[in-house]
Amino acid sequence: MSEALESSLSGLRREFGSGITEITADVGRVLVERKLADVVAIRISPRPPADDFHMTVLPALVEPAVTRTVHVRGGHDLRGRPLARLGLEAFLSDLPGILAGDVRNVAITSVGSTASMDHETRIADAILSNDRDMRISISNDFYSSVFRDRDYTAILNSALMESGEELAATLEEAGRRQFPAALLSFAKNDGGRAPLSRLALAPVHGLRAQPAMAILGAATLAGIPEGEVILCMEDGVTVGHTRGGLPVTRSLIRQGFDASLASNAAILEPYTVHHPVRTDIPSVIADLREWQESALPFGLVPTLPAVQDAALVGSAVAPLTAWIDRLETVSGRVDLRRVQNLAEEDAHSAAVQLGASPGQTHIIESNVFAMPYGNPGIVRIRVQAAGEASADEEHVLPAAARGTNP
Repeated sequence: MSEALESSLSGLRREFGSGITEITADVGRVLVERKLADVVAIRISPRPPADDFHMTVLPALVEPAVTRTVHVRGGHDLRGRPLARLGLEAFLSDLPGILAGDVRNVAITSVGSTASMDHETRIADAILSNDRDMRISISNDFYSSVFRDRDYTAILNSALMESGEELAATLEEAGRRQFPAALLSFAKNDGGRAPLSRLALAPVHGLRAQPAMAILGAATLAGIPEGEVILCMEDGVTVGHTRGGLPVTRSLIRQGFDASLASNAAILEPYTVHHPVRTDIPSVIADLREWQESALPFGLVPTLPAVQDAALVGSAVAPLTAWIDRLETVSGRVDLRRVQNLAEEDAHSAAVQLGASPGQTHIIESNVFAMPYGNPGIVRIRVQAAGEASADEEHVLPAAARGTNP
């Protein structure tokens, strides 16, 4: 990989010189091919599972990575109230045995961590106080109302952190050698990007970035910040949508009956003969097949010139993106608007902290959802912000093409 990366970057340098100010790498396929590192799974709940039926079941790909499972007493309800006192003392007595092994990766999942991260962070702090070199992933960083989804995501993220560190170091070294002044990022599955340093902390968001980048690239080439994107490839035809210049996303990557990944990923679904033809929204049809001699299925006709690298275009224009996805307790409409405004401010700040310029940062999505199962006064706030780095302000797409206000 290092030789191929060096060759690609040196070729870019020969062709463009120092004109390249930013490099975004899609590392999704590399992460998928890497062997998962061993993980210790720490699960915090009021009581251990009563039997095998109540055990958290992980997808077959990830289950072998968990070498040890530790139960800790604790957890919260949806309002952030403790269900049980954290069993920190008992955990501390077990900690020397946990740290004595060769496993350097830990995933921590707590009941109710969507409402309070207190128990997860206290366990993480206890581990790091004894060994600062442990890689820790906590489930509060990933939103899902389902414990199993957050547990799976935290474990997979932890298992990929070592690979994320190695990839970030390799890309950093090669990038700095060829383009010492360039901003280095990795592509995310929501159609945005994040600083390369984040790859070591949240590699799970770099998985399956290619579909999002293909949607973004085709939409950018067609100049449709709000519309439908139809992608035609050798393995079939899929359809996605854009909103505010970015792919429309869902907060879970579903995998049949297995646990879902709690990562905000672009929605790309199969195109069928029953797909509704809408005249009220713009649409682009991109033929991304390597061989384009035969006609497209469903009578589709490409609306873009022949292009096979839409995903590369998407990576080139992807903005920095940040999400706020959390539960809030509200007492009325005024209170609801207050917490939504606060979430938008936090999302804006999070994007700026990633390197976006405040003047080039916008709210792409801001939604409020009522919680099911009879929980009045509890809402979920989901907000996405996107922005360009200040160094890119002269190179960003026109605001009209990005779907944002100037």
